Amino acid sequence: MILKEKQILRTAMRATLAKFSERESASAAIRRWLQTTTAWTRASVVYGFHPLRSEPDWLGVDAIRGKQIAFPRTDADLMTYFIAEKMAPGAKGPLEPEEGIPAPLPDLILVPGLAFARDGRRLGRGGGYYDRWLATQRGIPTFGICFSCQLVETLPVEPHDIHVDAILTESGLREVEL
Repeated sequence: MILKEKQILRTAMRATLAKFSERESASAAIRRWLQTTTAWTRASVVYGFHPLRSEPDWLGVDAIRGKQIAFPRTDADLMTYFIAEKMAPGAKGPLEPEEGIPAPLPDLILVPGLAFARDGRRLGRGGGYYDRWLATQRGIPTFGICFSCQLVETLPVEPHDIHVDAILTESGLREVEL
């Protein structure tokens, strides 16, 4: 039953994002807010993601200055982060490091999602990569990155679903309400 609820919500979120016309200005606002957070200003190494066209573009040139940005690569069921020297489309769609060096441990982790709830739960694209990987990370701040239209009151959850510490939208940073 939960899997069906998640699929219905994924379909609805994709439709919402397809109609969202403020992508460019909202992405710029997300970049500005990100740069004001304490976690960002203190971070040397940030684990991020290369945004799909429907996702916020947090990767402004000014935003990443002075940071080592690592991107995930998926192999089988595993996700590993690299400082990219060359990016190429991955098997699941987003650009991934084709070449690069393994990333040092992060100071901040930025997480994509199709939807986020106020308690920090996220709805991903259904592969479980982030949930499996985040389950192994403790004590490192995690920000879900999304547009305000992707925020929902509640999400169908399973025991393996991992929450983020805060959600960053064009309206600012929201600490999660556990």
